[in-house]
Amino acid sequence: FSSYQGDRFVTTRDQYRRFGSPIWVDSESETTLMRLYGRASAPASSTKIVNVDDFEAKADGTDDSKAFMEAWEEACSSENEAVLVVPNNKIYHLKPITFSGPCKSDLTMKIYGTIKASVRLSDYSRDPRHWLVFENVNNFRVEGGGTIDGNGKVWWRKSCKVNKSLAVTFYGCKNVRVSSLRFRNSQKMHLTFQYCVNVRALNLLVIAPGNSPNTDGIHVTGTQNILIKNCVIRTGDDCISIVSGSKNVRATDIICGPGHGISIGSLGAGNSEAFVSNVLVNRARLSGTTNGVRIKTWQ
Repeated sequence: FSSYQGDRFVTTRDQYRRFGSPIWVDSESETTLMRLYGRASAPASSTKIVNVDDFEAKADGTDDSKAFMEAWEEACSSENEAVLVVPNNKIYHLKPITFSGPCKSDLTMKIYGTIKASVRLSDYSRDPRHWLVFENVNNFRVEGGGTIDGNGKVWWRKSCKVNKSLAVTFYGCKNVRVSSLRFRNSQKMHLTFQYCVNVRALNLLVIAPGNSPNTDGIHVTGTQNILIKNCVIRTGDDCISIVSGSKNVRATDIICGPGHGISIGSLGAGNSEAFVSNVLVNRARLSGTTNGVRIKTWQ
């Protein structure tokens, strides 16, 4: 799997019959699901368009964090619905950054290009646990067909006690849709939803080498009403992990493997009470995983 490229995807008529919608599959075909999902219709004229390049994002290997933060503040403060654009065919490098809400209006982040993490561990000295955080943002969509790359190799060489960084975290958000994106090579967990309500994670490709440590695909904690659908997850840890406080979790049309399978838990660390309820896994294909679907508890 370490040689897997994962740059192209196809959809077939059979998948429409089986799943009712396209699903990511790895293939060398030139036909991509980006054509179906990666380009939304043009926004209404009243929508405010905010491009990170207009805030001097360079995409030349230097740090673009300041430009992204200024673009976020501009979009988040808009009285009208806003679209924050990360242009195609460019690679932007970011240090750890928190995009905070609530925003004044509905906000969409269109990631067409690539966002890549800084590999300097000193950049994470203030908060070694997070890279990209979206905090208290409501009615928010992240989409566009682009890539979020955690640049995780430098972290994987460290011990588990050092390797704590979560690539992308949604914290305390409501009405969130994350769709049609590639997540790859995260420092640790690729995509985390923490204390969120009403979440849809759709048409995602999540990839890391099978021997990369702690690289869960999608991690759900304290979150209610989440649908994970039409996702391909090939990582070094759980494809999907669901921990305490999570309720009404549906995972359907999932391709998983390699990795550790789909897990509820671990639950009950330190003799604590832990609650997870109403979890449905349906139409999942697990291949080359160490487990299928499991519940993990502490003694």
